[in-house]
Amino acid sequence: MVTGISGTQIIKTNATVSGAVAGCQAEIGAASSMASAMIMNAFKANNEKIAQAAEIALEHSLGLTCDPIDGYVQIPCIERNAIFALKAINASQLAFLINSDSSKISFDEIVKTMYETGKDLKSGYKETSKAGMSKLLSK
Repeated sequence: MVTGISGTQIIKTNATVSGAVAGCQAEIGAASSMASAMIMNAFKANNEKIAQAAEIALEHSLGLTCDPIDGYVQIPCIERNAIFALKAINASQLAFLINSDSSKISFDEIVKTMYETGKDLKSGYKETSKAGMSKLLSK
């Protein structure tokens, strides 16, 4: 990760933060990733640790679909934001515990993977309220 360029900018430039484009993994996953990076920065971690925490958080959001109920974001979006705020804390804690040299996946690689995964998601799972949980609960 380049110093002086935010992870959000890296994701926006090389992928997307839009749920309509790549599902909830792009919105909430990217937000969780950047929150974990911010936590690491607050603890004066070096750039490698900051990137590692951001990677861990984004990695664990891969495949997350965007399926608001009848177009409303209360379920599951608001709840997911709370859960992924905790995931950001957990990712930071893991990054403190795991040696940076043993990381198998870089932040740049996980951003690319998230985007590819998002492009593979069927359109019904991208802010349409036409698939997934929204289809089940909007009857």
